[in-house]
Amino acid sequence: MTTTADEATRGSATRAVTARPEAPKPSGLVYLGLAGLAVLAFIIFWATRDSGEILLIPLGFVTLWAPLYPVIGLAVMLLTLLVCYRARVGTMGGFGALAFITMSYWAGSTVNFTLLEIPSRWSNVEPRLRAFLDPNWSYIWTVRDQWLITISMAVVATLIGCAIGLVLAMLASPVSSPNKGVSQAIKAVNSVIRSIPDVGWALLFVAFIGGTAHGLGPMAGVLALLMFNIGIVAKLLSETIDSVNPGPVEAADAAGANLTQRNRLAILPQVLPGFVSYGLYVFELNIRASAALGIVGVGGIGSAIMLQLNRFAFENVAAILIALIVVVLLVDMFSMYIRRKLL
Repeated sequence: MTTTADEATRGSATRAVTARPEAPKPSGLVYLGLAGLAVLAFIIFWATRDSGEILLIPLGFVTLWAPLYPVIGLAVMLLTLLVCYRARVGTMGGFGALAFITMSYWAGSTVNFTLLEIPSRWSNVEPRLRAFLDPNWSYIWTVRDQWLITISMAVVATLIGCAIGLVLAMLASPVSSPNKGVSQAIKAVNSVIRSIPDVGWALLFVAFIGGTAHGLGPMAGVLALLMFNIGIVAKLLSETIDSVNPGPVEAADAAGANLTQRNRLAILPQVLPGFVSYGLYVFELNIRASAALGIVGVGGIGSAIMLQLNRFAFENVAAILIALIVVVLLVDMFSMYIRRKLL
């Protein structure tokens, strides 16, 4: 009996020792300061508001009023701070939650984002939604040429873009670059290429060489995707080169290998699996991007989407979008299969 009691006592002591310690209670004064920041944000949003909607607060003998959305924002901020305080969230955690709500409110109010307009516009949404839910499946086969253009643009841009991206990545990384000046210059060029989105490149090439109206839409699309791919592959692969195992590189240097031999024998074999993975990744991106680029005049399935939208043929648009989802899923499954086989 005594042994059993001792074991129970030791078990209780062990559970007491291994119990997870409770987080310390945050400072109430600090959270009061955060509440003051919330009130300050409320005053700023009140002074800079665009909406004229107000909230009436009857108090019996008098009725107070306040701007509706800033009041809602203040209530959300104060409630969040209360929850954080009761949950023993640290000071930085409470400040981060307050900053998140404040930035979200500021960004949403800047673009006048609100979901309250949807019910009032439901009469416009309902017929279009009904058309989307009843796709015209027969239309998919009438745009097979546009599908072929879209996939072809993605293939050509992937092959050429990845090859150029590999060269630029080798020149951008200080591990494989001839010198620091070349590395910095190539990194600057890559930054410029990445700063322009794929749609921006498409608009530039359509303006320079012409779009579908001149029969050069697919060429402009390939060039736009090409620049897009170069920026992605060069960025990701150069960072991969930066983190290669230095052992083979040092061995190549000790054996007297020149720069080309060192890159080919010591660096390229280490980054080749990552390069293949990045190539498959940009191919998936190109399928989606080429469909979007067709809207700006580079041909492909995006042009068919834009044409049907202008005709308000939403049942045809729905069929194209569903087919696009299927194509992207098939490409993703194919990429996963290739990764398993090669990597």
